[in-house]
Amino acid sequence: MNIGIQSSSPASADDDGDTVGSEAYDTLAPLPEDILLRRDESDEIDIDEVDEESFINPSNKGSAAASSSSDNDEAPIDTRRTNHSGRPIFPVRHPTKEDMSQAKKLLSYLQNKHGFVIPDRGNLDDQSVLWKEGRPDYTIADLHYFLGKTTNHPPGSVELFVENFIKTWEMEATHKEFYQWNTVDQCAYEVCSNGGKVFDSQEAPWVGNYNWLLSSCEPDTWDSTKETFESSHGKFRYAFPEGFPFEVLQVFSGPPTVSFTWRHWAVFSGEFEGNQGTGETINMTGFGVVTLNDDLKAKRIDIYFDPTSFLDVLRGKAQCREGKDRGVAFGDPIAGGLDAVASMMAAIELDDDDEDSDEDGTKVKGISPSGLATDERKSAATGRSGSRCPFSGTSM
Repeated sequence: MNIGIQSSSPASADDDGDTVGSEAYDTLAPLPEDILLRRDESDEIDIDEVDEESFINPSNKGSAAASSSSDNDEAPIDTRRTNHSGRPIFPVRHPTKEDMSQAKKLLSYLQNKHGFVIPDRGNLDDQSVLWKEGRPDYTIADLHYFLGKTTNHPPGSVELFVENFIKTWEMEATHKEFYQWNTVDQCAYEVCSNGGKVFDSQEAPWVGNYNWLLSSCEPDTWDSTKETFESSHGKFRYAFPEGFPFEVLQVFSGPPTVSFTWRHWAVFSGEFEGNQGTGETINMTGFGVVTLNDDLKAKRIDIYFDPTSFLDVLRGKAQCREGKDRGVAFGDPIAGGLDAVASMMAAIELDDDDEDSDEDGTKVKGISPSGLATDERKSAATGRSGSRCPFSGTSM
């Protein structure tokens, strides 16, 4: 594994590095990517639990506080929360209505400009699912994934299939009871980290992805017997307020034995066991092997990475290597990373201002960054082919 640091703001003498990084929140990836939150009807969303990639939006929760003025939805960009460098912040925890509105606009902009495809995590609207904490929402997690990804796998590719498989598996591991998981062979399912202890279908869902992924550590580094599903997820939730995205880099063999390299990244602006992050972007890479049955369900998942270096950096015991060396990762983020958010938001506002109207006041087709009319860019953005996702049945 390589742990690399890139400043989340223009480089300066004040930007010291620190450290590391999950969709265990997307876990097949090694560590989860989303954070579970419970959606309130108030302007802010309250923390409930963790799932690195998403917040929860239960339909049965009443309003706990009066809603803020609708003016907040139209607030100018310069009123948004920003970090020390002035970069707009899109937190996975406590997103406001404005955060969600701007995130959706940015997602559309990035789909249009780069042909990115929203991850397919299966049917999140399935009424038969008994969600642990309510139906998850991955809007902001997907935004951070779009902003930081270094690869753009085409629809129908084995790489995109593997990436969606992992994201779906992680979503189920976080939000569903085991008997409702569709990505695994429930009788044969087992997982293992770095060739260590093998966790079976009874223990793995109970201890949680963080615990089994870190189980190869020495007890003084991480003791999985003293952490619970909730406590382990909670530690990383507070370390990475803007989530812990995951991407597949390369796939070396397809089903039934899928082998691939992966990357996790995060902005360490929160706190981990008393050590405060300084807002640096952390990269972590590793290798995975997933054995599938004839129905493309996982029988076994093996993950290989360096958890000790990861934890040492989070605890302030080690520094990440500076520079752009990212191991098997492919260069800089395609979309420019979080530093490009401000310019994207400005471009979106300019695009909105340039939208003309017919004589009757109706708006004509807007033009996207790629020069496509609205109807055309919708098609380009989805980039779907005739193949089907084995989990949701939707086209890929």
